Amino acid sequence: MTALFFAVGCATHRPPSSAADDYLHAVMEKNQVPGVALAIVRDGKVEQLSAYGLADLESGVEVGVETSFQMASATKVFTGTLVMLLVQEGKLDLDAPLSKYLSDAPEAWKAMTIRHLTAHASGLKDLSDEESSTATVGERYEAAKKTALAYSPGERSEYSLTDFVVLAHVLEKLTGERFEELLRSRIFQPLGFSCTRYEHARQEGGERFADVIPRRASLYRFVDGVPQRAWFLYPAHTYAAGGIFSCVKDLARWAVAMDQGTLLTPAMQQAGATPLKLNDGRVGGFGVAFAVSKLRGLQTFGHSGGGSLGDVLRIPEKKLTVLLLTNKQGLLPVLAPNIASLLLPPSPELDEPGIADTEPALTATLRGVAEGVMNGTLDAAAFAPSAQEGLVPVLRGFGTPGSALYPPVHRVVLLEDRKDGEPRKRVLRVVYGKDISVKWTFSLDSAGKVLDLDYEWE
Repeated sequence: MTALFFAVGCATHRPPSSAADDYLHAVMEKNQVPGVALAIVRDGKVEQLSAYGLADLESGVEVGVETSFQMASATKVFTGTLVMLLVQEGKLDLDAPLSKYLSDAPEAWKAMTIRHLTAHASGLKDLSDEESSTATVGERYEAAKKTALAYSPGERSEYSLTDFVVLAHVLEKLTGERFEELLRSRIFQPLGFSCTRYEHARQEGGERFADVIPRRASLYRFVDGVPQRAWFLYPAHTYAAGGIFSCVKDLARWAVAMDQGTLLTPAMQQAGATPLKLNDGRVGGFGVAFAVSKLRGLQTFGHSGGGSLGDVLRIPEKKLTVLLLTNKQGLLPVLAPNIASLLLPPSPELDEPGIADTEPALTATLRGVAEGVMNGTLDAAAFAPSAQEGLVPVLRGFGTPGSALYPPVHRVVLLEDRKDGEPRKRVLRVVYGKDISVKWTFSLDSAGKVLDLDYEWE
């Protein structure tokens, strides 16, 4: 099966045998990815627009630059753009209390702002049936009003689908238009999109119905190496959070417009990509719907979805955007950063020394965890019992033996070892290959077992 979908490919607007091509071909072969589409935009020009493999394994249809892939949570790049357009027009104030736009907001929400919603810092809980309900945005807002907050607005940043349901309600009340129509009239039509839309899927008993999407890529998961058809079902009230289908040709138009400042001004882009400062002064991981981070010492913003079904990464300082679409579930969202790394100099922090390591055996164990997440060799014994039950099964869903997502680990440097709090935090710089640097943060129990982990690019 691997040979079937790997052997077929097509491309336009790309140099022959580019480094990005070589990387993606290796990932497709070793990580069982049927089809991929790539766009690279730099300085307002499309530098590469490419398609590889199969959009559908049953029919053998190849991926093209107009193949529509489900982007899952990467939809939020359009949500963030829409919000900042309304800010740019003076119609929306990110730091105004929510009650300015929703007069019936509960008293418990009085400290909540639009910015809190867009940065997953509102304290709103996900409702138990959020992903299955067929209710409208307004009806889900009414249900959210009756649910106690999980924490005070701005106390911390934790992903919540309900944040974006309430955000969609705000935007619809403010403009008098449905969220989907706002995207169409403010972004898709002005930019000339031709393959970006929602499928309006719904489940009725044992049957599922959805719109016909021209040139749709089928979505797959692999179980014991065997492909199975898979779907993500997004009810209409969740459309601000995910569910859109798009192609790299349309995504490239968005990136060109961002470079040229014809959609959002550079100042508005910077504002949208600025992470929220939490109540205690810490910086969260989200700006205005955009995930924000660093790559090779440069600020980035964008979003991934469904693993790497959609992977959008923009580096404004370099006017560089990498856009990836795939049809494989469970693929870690590292494709866009890795391809961007091929186009940028190494991180200035790459060769900085760490601190003295008094527990090299623990460091070796954590190195094994970082490697195992990628290549499917995760050792559950390195984790605390609670993580063995909850976290480890999730992580094992991402690992692939012989994975080509990263080169082999070249070296590991201990950066921090914070023993004065609960849980203990241990931070490692893991250098893959020659110069791909990722900072891993491990939360440990008193026995040095992993409770949780996170990673960020350097």
